[in-house]
Amino acid sequence: MRRRAMPISWLRRDPQHYRFAMPNSVWEYKLKPIEFLIFSYLCYRPSTSTLTPDVISAGIHMTADTVRKHLAALVRKGIVSEDGTPALKCEDVKFFTLPNEVFLLRLPPSAFMVYAYLLLIEDRRTHTCHPSYNTIAAATGLAKNTAIKSVNTLLETGLITVESSSYFDKHGMKWKGNNLYTILPVRPAVDTFHQRQLQRLELEVRRRRTLQRQKEYDRRHPRDALCAPIPASAAPDPSQRCKPLCGP
Repeated sequence: MRRRAMPISWLRRDPQHYRFAMPNSVWEYKLKPIEFLIFSYLCYRPSTSTLTPDVISAGIHMTADTVRKHLAALVRKGIVSEDGTPALKCEDVKFFTLPNEVFLLRLPPSAFMVYAYLLLIEDRRTHTCHPSYNTIAAATGLAKNTAIKSVNTLLETGLITVESSSYFDKHGMKWKGNNLYTILPVRPAVDTFHQRQLQRLELEVRRRRTLQRQKEYDRRHPRDALCAPIPASAAPDPSQRCKPLCGP
């Protein structure tokens, strides 16, 4: 008698292990992009760890002096406590989540902020949203051109896809609608980022090897300068110059 094969059940990842929560009320403070990035990193790191400016700067790829400056601004606004922990908590309030791996992509602060806003307003079932550039700029406090540039950065990174849309009004006129944004899984974007980093590293290693080989070749086979000065003995004697055949 053949035994029936038991179906394989894949273990589901606990969202708490690979995503962190951000309170919705953070948008009410109109933070600058760098301040928003620092606050997000504070929410990402566990409260039991000691977060010094040096630790934060390594996590968000900024200088420690920049972190100290904007961390003090967050403390003055009351969004961060004196001990460096977020004063805004996600317990019993509305919140949205971001993937932990987003910090591995080294996004510019403005692109990070736009990405967080798209996650805030996305449809949780379809992972899509369709805000206008003006809406994104107003919500994040960015200029419209900066918002457009940030969207292009997210598109190039592989975090989102962008589809143009259009609609017809009651008079039958066709108008351009808002873009349709689809939030993609972060893991493929991280893998692509790491592959690009490895490719850049390989190119840099090859370049250094080529320069080293060139230096070694030049050392073993010295070459005369192309524009060496003419020796004094080879210079023509002024007295030997050609004289005109006919006098004045």
